[in-house]
Amino acid sequence: MSRVNLEIVPSNITSDGTLSYRNGQPTIQFIIGEQDRMLIGQSIRLTGKLRCRKTSTAFSASNTNMNISQKLGIYSVIDQLNISSQRTAQSIESIRHYNRMMSSYLPVTTSQDDSLTHLGMEALINPNYDLVKHSVTDNALTNNLGNDFCVPLPCGLFLGSDPIPLSGQHGVGGLNVEIQLAPDDNVFYNPNSNTTTDLTEAFYELSDVKLVAEAIIPTAQDLSALQASPNHTFNFNSISSYYSVINSANGILNFNLGMSKVLGVFCNVLPASHINNLSFDGMATLPFTNSDVGKSAARVNQCIFTKAGTRFPLEYNIDTIHKDRPYNGLDQSTGDSQIIRNYMNAVLQFSKNLRTQVSPQNFQIAEGGTNYNNAKQVIEGGDAWGIGINYDTISGEGVDFSTTNWGLNLNLDLHTVNPQAIFVFVHSKNTLLTTPSGIQIIH
Repeated sequence: MSRVNLEIVPSNITSDGTLSYRNGQPTIQFIIGEQDRMLIGQSIRLTGKLRCRKTSTAFSASNTNMNISQKLGIYSVIDQLNISSQRTAQSIESIRHYNRMMSSYLPVTTSQDDSLTHLGMEALINPNYDLVKHSVTDNALTNNLGNDFCVPLPCGLFLGSDPIPLSGQHGVGGLNVEIQLAPDDNVFYNPNSNTTTDLTEAFYELSDVKLVAEAIIPTAQDLSALQASPNHTFNFNSISSYYSVINSANGILNFNLGMSKVLGVFCNVLPASHINNLSFDGMATLPFTNSDVGKSAARVNQCIFTKAGTRFPLEYNIDTIHKDRPYNGLDQSTGDSQIIRNYMNAVLQFSKNLRTQVSPQNFQIAEGGTNYNNAKQVIEGGDAWGIGINYDTISGEGVDFSTTNWGLNLNLDLHTVNPQAIFVFVHSKNTLLTTPSGIQIIH
């Protein structure tokens, strides 16, 4: 087998070659045509340039406090990723709140060294707030020519080890890859949280956008073997997303997943008032928080995962009661070791994770007085709180939730009116059945 490089431009590119949410181009569409080649999902890269603008001009360091997420970089602009068959339009994988998913995935699976090196060059990520502001947002180092990026698109289908058959006879019939862009108000934020007058006209702009990848050209013998059998199966993992709001001390989530092979579930949290709010980082993954003076943590006193109303897979409650007061005035109950480990294990199996940015320092917020939104005070790569559970670390076949509800019960110290937005991501195993008449996704 030989390999070939693919370079695909958006099918909906504008006449000036730019795409932006502000100017009415909230969608980027790529078509990977039907062909006998096999796409290497892990090779896929989204490339282009990012400019941060104010009306018709670029921002500069002297006229704004605006910044983008230093934890996510270019990923903060991707609100949704949709992958479907080009031939049949059958949806294969759809991830809503993709940037929120990446705000959990990146800190758990990458190190600070990654952020300081290749992620800074590829994804415009850096744990240093000022560096991101001056080199990316303000275009201080690029003379307003834009900031180049070249990033993979992590998702179940593209992270799989098996190549994706693009044929219409024995494959998916080509792929449509659609990216929904995030609103400007949820990408930009003012960490000083005192004024947003200089941000109201802020918008981002993408140019020179392309999708590049490698594909395998099968030999005549391999192609004949594929064509000899009319039906083929292709296993891949997928990410499904859910959204809810918790506004009381007894937080209860229940979802009918309808999936037979659930591998894990992880969640991240943000005060609902911070979404699409220029005063706050809409990509932050904070602990549950109260809205009183000092923005204190709403401690998770107890956590229970359930299946059909019964404790599962843990047959006990996770209680986060500490004997001693934490050091340096920090509330360590938000960073309970059981919650941290189970959360990381849900994002990526703990025994396979070789690097991470998650630490006790960024898994908690300061008690009293310290503003949790002050990005310059956030250490260890930025806030990285979350909650989750892994269901299968042995067989890789997952747990059946096709006829039973998934549940999460939380006992919180949420004693003020501050609704908490919780984003839930379900990692499951799917089977894609391809036939000459079309494809079918078996959950």
